[in-house]
Amino acid sequence: MVKSADRVFQILETIGLDREGITHGELSAKLQIPKSSLTSLLANLVARDYLSVESGGRRYRLGPGILVLAGRYLHGLDLVQLGHPIIRKITSTIDESAEIAVKRGDEIMIICKEDCSRPLARIIQIGDRAPIYATAAGKVILAHLSEEEIERYLSSVKFAPITRSTVTDPEVLRRELDAIRAGALGLSYEELNEGITAMASPVFDLHRRVAASIVLPIPTVRFSLEKEKKAGEILRRSAMDLSRQLGFDDRGGGDRFG
Repeated sequence: MVKSADRVFQILETIGLDREGITHGELSAKLQIPKSSLTSLLANLVARDYLSVESGGRRYRLGPGILVLAGRYLHGLDLVQLGHPIIRKITSTIDESAEIAVKRGDEIMIICKEDCSRPLARIIQIGDRAPIYATAAGKVILAHLSEEEIERYLSSVKFAPITRSTVTDPEVLRRELDAIRAGALGLSYEELNEGITAMASPVFDLHRRVAASIVLPIPTVRFSLEKEKKAGEILRRSAMDLSRQLGFDDRGGGDRFG
């Protein structure tokens, strides 16, 4: 590893974690970089707009050059392109189908799907939609919207039974959403399709907003406590992996994955 390049990354990452900015001396002490070497690196970063200097030339903050790079990165993001290798890995690990879903109005829509080696039947395909309240994928997305958006959804949507197990009581759903925000996975026990139990975990973007969910629709005959534990661990890791690729930073502001 090139020492100077590594130091540049350390500088940017350290300054990026400090909202108040950081002084030359504080940065030198934190990173154990000699002040003379640090002075040159900081000057180059300021000259290229990757850092800015405020408070009378004392405190360094991230500069507009970082936003330019981030904008170019985000412009080229494709949720399906980034997510497909991740759900393919899930499927190869536990041999269950995996999907990525996004919110479209009061429904979720499947935008990416990977089938396992033993699918039972056609359940849901790319482009298919389903009510948010009846799906694990929808519940984890809904749970991480603002309180205003949640209340608006709960007060306006028509809860119709799709199967015998569909939750149609807004208060029951509200308790599920509270549990999800506290760290639980989204679950749907045959609420959308008879014989299918689904688990889901949220995916977040650069702005810490929920962008999608990764969902595992598992035939109930194959669903067990052991499968639930293993699938849950894989779901959390995979959702975090995709979130990070979307720019989500889990190092500050609380852990939204529970």
